[in-house]
Amino acid sequence: MKKLIVLLFGCVTFTVCLQATPPQDPVVIGSTLTTFSVLAGSTVVNYAGYTTVNGNLGVSAGTAVVGFPPGSVTGTIYTGAGSLAGTAQGQLTTAINDAASRTGFTTVATLDGLHLTPGLFRSSSTMDLSVGAKVYLTGAADSVFIFQVGSALNIGNGGQVILAGGVTAANIFWQVGSSATLGTTAVFEGTILAYASITLNTGASLAGRALAQTGAVNLDTNAIVNPGPAILPGHTPPALSGFTCPVGVALVGVPYSSLVVPIGGTPDYTFSVTTPLLLPPGSPAFSLDPSTGDLTGTPTGVTQSYTFGVSVTDSLSVTVSGSCTIAVTAAGDQADVSILKTGPTTAAPHTSITYSILVRNLGPASAAAVTVTDLLPAGTTFVSATSPCSASLGTVTCSLGTMLSGGSTTITLVVTSPSGGYGSVVNTAVVVSTTPDPVSANNSSTATVTVTTPSIPTLSTWGLALLALLLLLAGCSVLFSRKAHL
Repeated sequence: MKKLIVLLFGCVTFTVCLQATPPQDPVVIGSTLTTFSVLAGSTVVNYAGYTTVNGNLGVSAGTAVVGFPPGSVTGTIYTGAGSLAGTAQGQLTTAINDAASRTGFTTVATLDGLHLTPGLFRSSSTMDLSVGAKVYLTGAADSVFIFQVGSALNIGNGGQVILAGGVTAANIFWQVGSSATLGTTAVFEGTILAYASITLNTGASLAGRALAQTGAVNLDTNAIVNPGPAILPGHTPPALSGFTCPVGVALVGVPYSSLVVPIGGTPDYTFSVTTPLLLPPGSPAFSLDPSTGDLTGTPTGVTQSYTFGVSVTDSLSVTVSGSCTIAVTAAGDQADVSILKTGPTTAAPHTSITYSILVRNLGPASAAAVTVTDLLPAGTTFVSATSPCSASLGTVTCSLGTMLSGGSTTITLVVTSPSGGYGSVVNTAVVVSTTPDPVSANNSSTATVTVTTPSIPTLSTWGLALLALLLLLAGCSVLFSRKAHL
């Protein structure tokens, strides 16, 4: 009895243990949706850096995909309602409805330090994981975790979702009522099913899927790995067949964090670097977490490519080995492209709105393949844009080529305001470059124009007097006309 009391006291003192009942089946992810690692409703933007997406990437009903390259996709990019992305969006609606309809939840708002066993967890508003905090999910390979988030999911910088006991990312689902944000260098597991948008900040890693129904998916030097189909009750994962390497670019003086992610296999995994002397020099030094596969460090010294060996072993003692490469780039080899979009504050219905888009390279290096993308709001109509811009299906694209450090250019964009539905017209422009750009905060700019209700003409005092006189004369005319007929 004393041992039991001690164990219970230890759980309350050092961790918070929660269990939800009843056990849940995996959320229904359609066969087409399963293949997508990134899916957005409006646009996918890789603001800066060499994001890697393992799996398909899509946008529907939008068509804009920005920042690939330098980002890379191992699968296929699909855009538009008539593509596989449109099919996937239909299946995403089904998945969101399925996840949102589950019952028998445990209420959770802050994830910090929680040790969760399989089940359903819910917050009626936001769900948060603080900066540097961890949440632990413990179970078996076929265990299912579903999180229902009423509004926003916020994962702080360096926050981590830790799996134990064989739990797989394929069986973790986050249904988000508005938008999800992963902070810099966060390590996240599971499929995000967001109604609006999803943002992965610099260096955040995702073993799962970023699926947004209506808004954008915003990326910045991220590693995203598709977890494959869900593991059904009583089934085991496919055999361990390999692993994906962490992001292949690191910037001198900038903290680096990226995942080695197994392909197949039965958790838990053990990760190791087989040739550590070939890792990039760093302060703090580069190291691979043996239980999570998170490679971290801050590069220093010589800028070159470093190739090192990696080994992954699963719980069945199956081992796969291979090599990975990280190219270290010096600060002097980095660009800093920025954008500022301005326009009028108000406009009448169905009139021209003229925007000015200032693009600059703050250096220190030249920026290659500078591209501006502007997704026009619904109801507006493209009129013109200065060369070298073109418009297609509501997306304006300007390919500016190489921009020297300190260089700038201004684009003039003209659209026609909506003819009805008065209110705010919110228009965002994005700039990217294939040259490493560690500052992503200035890579987008938004201008808001209020479309005003048509004004009703008013009469001055003299105008009112004249109107009264005209009405009096008209009345007299009618009176005289009647007398003449008597």
